[in-house]
Amino acid sequence: MNIKSILREEEYKQVATMTLDGRILDVGGSAGSGYHSLIKGKNNFFVINIDESCKPDALVNIEEVFPFETESFDHSICLNVLEHIFEFNHVFSEQVRCVKSGGKLIFATPFMHHIHASPDDYIRYTDSAYRRLAQKYNCSIECIIPLGDGFFSLGFQTIGGSIPTFFLKSIFRSLAMNLDWLGNKISKHYRRLSSRIPLGYFVVLTKN
Repeated sequence: MNIKSILREEEYKQVATMTLDGRILDVGGSAGSGYHSLIKGKNNFFVINIDESCKPDALVNIEEVFPFETESFDHSICLNVLEHIFEFNHVFSEQVRCVKSGGKLIFATPFMHHIHASPDDYIRYTDSAYRRLAQKYNCSIECIIPLGDGFFSLGFQTIGGSIPTFFLKSIFRSLAMNLDWLGNKISKHYRRLSSRIPLGYFVVLTKN
């Protein structure tokens, strides 16, 4: 049995707050992505990926022009993909092009996270980076949410994969999250530290 990382669980909690109707472009996802069922509303997903094993609806190199008409999707979602893309401005602009005005663009990316190749790992994004991207591509910011609660969660996120057995991982994970909760509750200095070391960001933009 696998245990979700703290970052992945926090991302999925945010995804589960979304209600979206219509056709959703899933950039870099897979047919079996667990977050599809979390988004409420009358929707259907169209998955694009360069990896055939992900069973996408279309094999697409997302660093090239997407093979879709302008404004042919109601919304788009791109989770834990942008960090693996060197030409990230292109991927961002293509999603904006393909989404209708008023549509949502949902992103999640790690920040304080170990290097993980799929097949490469290039970039980390901050709150400021997303704000500049939103401005550059004429999108309104609905939310930019830092994920993770502090130093101990960061520690678990970093070493959790090396902890043997599901039971021990569950114990250390719970301990890390509770220590962060306590530190943030009793210390403004710890809260300041926590704000500087997010595990990642969850972002929702609206195309103007």
